[in-house]
Amino acid sequence: MNAYFFISFGVCFVCFALRTLFNVLFHKRSKFLQSKTIIIIVNFTMFILWFSWFFMCFNDPVKMNLPIWLRCFSLILFLIGISFFVLSHTRLKWFEDKGTLVTTGIYSRIRNPMYLGFILWVIGFPLFMQAFITLLSAIIWVPCFICWKKLEEKELEKKYEGYKEYKDKTWF
Repeated sequence: MNAYFFISFGVCFVCFALRTLFNVLFHKRSKFLQSKTIIIIVNFTMFILWFSWFFMCFNDPVKMNLPIWLRCFSLILFLIGISFFVLSHTRLKWFEDKGTLVTTGIYSRIRNPMYLGFILWVIGFPLFMQAFITLLSAIIWVPCFICWKKLEEKELEKKYEGYKEYKDKTWF
């Protein structure tokens, strides 16, 4: 078996656990997270997380033999996931200083396009790369994204008066 894969998996797992811990502490309003240094550490952790995850895809020891049409479809899923991430992140940065709920653009249809994008890419890219164990690892990552989404939505319901109505009108 490929040692690089298992090291990458371990690093990725630890980074996901740290990011999930950060989300839980953030939503419990922990004073520990008031520091800009912690935010920098979390962002660096996310960089390491995604770097190690992609490394897993390229070093997966168990390759699948998928038809070309499925690989092409999975590449499209991955690209849609990346697009959702970029569009949502750009939209959030635009509204960040205004303190308003973002309900336009991609957010007019999907409440959490960034998390949906993550889900599409952790399924799409391993399929494209024919990386079986990395694809199976989505069983761990997808529940993390859903946990992060639920924690964030609880916070948004407290912060924005019309969030529940917005939630009823949108998907995911």
